[in-house]
Amino acid sequence: MHPEAHDRLAEAPAEWHIASILVHLRPERSPDVRAAVAALGDVEIHAEERGRMVVTVEGPHEGRIADRMTAIHLMPGVMSAVMVFHHAEPMAARTAEKVDTARR
Repeated sequence: MHPEAHDRLAEAPAEWHIASILVHLRPERSPDVRAAVAALGDVEIHAEERGRMVVTVEGPHEGRIADRMTAIHLMPGVMSAVMVFHHAEPMAARTAEKVDTARR
């Protein structure tokens, strides 16, 4: 890794990213895929039905999203993993939201 890239990653993130991924998989491999996805970290499975799964990924940069999507795509039994939504917001907004929620 380039030293400057490492320094950028070590800094506090300026943004928080969330993305949803539609996964098409072989239905008979569903339990294996579900377990492998859950083991990744920074992911959550929201829905699963007959060879399809909706997964969200959160992280401090687009690289985390891309890494998780690639890892899912390469899992045995997965036919495709496609991003269908991506949102980024400033960390300041996310922090303010958490503080506001805690005050309620």
